[in-house]
Amino acid sequence: MKRFTCLIIFCLGVGLAATAQQNPLSTLFMTNPFVLNPALAGTNNYFQVISGNRFQWVGFTDAPITNSLSIYGPMVKYPMGWGGTISYDVAGPVSMGTVHGSYAYHYNINEDMKISMGLNMGIMQYKIDFAKIEMEVDDPTMNAKESYYLPDANLGAYFYSSTFHVGLVVSHILNNKIKIGTDPTGDSRLKSHFYLTGGYKYYINREWAIEPSVVLKKVWPAPFQLDFNTRVWYRNMVWGGLSYRTQEALSFLLGYTWERKIYIGYSYDLVLNPLGAHNLGSHELMLGYRFNDIKE
Repeated sequence: MKRFTCLIIFCLGVGLAATAQQNPLSTLFMTNPFVLNPALAGTNNYFQVISGNRFQWVGFTDAPITNSLSIYGPMVKYPMGWGGTISYDVAGPVSMGTVHGSYAYHYNINEDMKISMGLNMGIMQYKIDFAKIEMEVDDPTMNAKESYYLPDANLGAYFYSSTFHVGLVVSHILNNKIKIGTDPTGDSRLKSHFYLTGGYKYYINREWAIEPSVVLKKVWPAPFQLDFNTRVWYRNMVWGGLSYRTQEALSFLLGYTWERKIYIGYSYDLVLNPLGAHNLGSHELMLGYRFNDIKE
């Protein structure tokens, strides 16, 4: 019996269908929000490099795998920041590679509160290997590999202080059309995704702190999706927590920071939707390094 696993992943994992979210998921969003919001560039006085690796729906054939590498930081003499991100997402016959550069400008509202605006621009490559899609009837035209290069741009705003932050992001503002096979379709288009983020870090005492954060996502015509996360910190060094993504998963979070230089994060997603019966959950890893301060 022929299996259509690749085709299912094509629709569900990458989301070229009109009703799906097209951007890869991330449970450890709070450890590297720059991947989503270009306005984060320059919000700290140092550069940092962060890698992320997500293995979604482990045990499910051709499940999505997402890898990313980011570096960002401030400009020394100006209230600006810059950075870049490389990412690669693969799910069965479909892969997507991106290279983006970011710029952000910061404005001081007062001594503690600031606001920044960021722009992210780059190139996306969609690649489809039709030979990996098993069909009931053999079609010699479906054995080729096709690649498409598309320009892409994202906008972000970020309001922040030493204890709280609020962000707004609009991704894929160019709404480029993607061809599938030989015929372009109106449904195969990069749709704009809207993200509203927020978080607050409350220090209980000198050793303990609690940090709730939320991410509200929307892409039409898909329903709203909410990520609610809570991390508990000990001495700003070790943290653990829980995350809940509506219609998707309950996640367990762990992290460690060594000498305020090297930080590691891990999450495990317990899938709650019907796909949970066919996989062993999702794993995500984060590894980051903080360079020395270059601004006072």
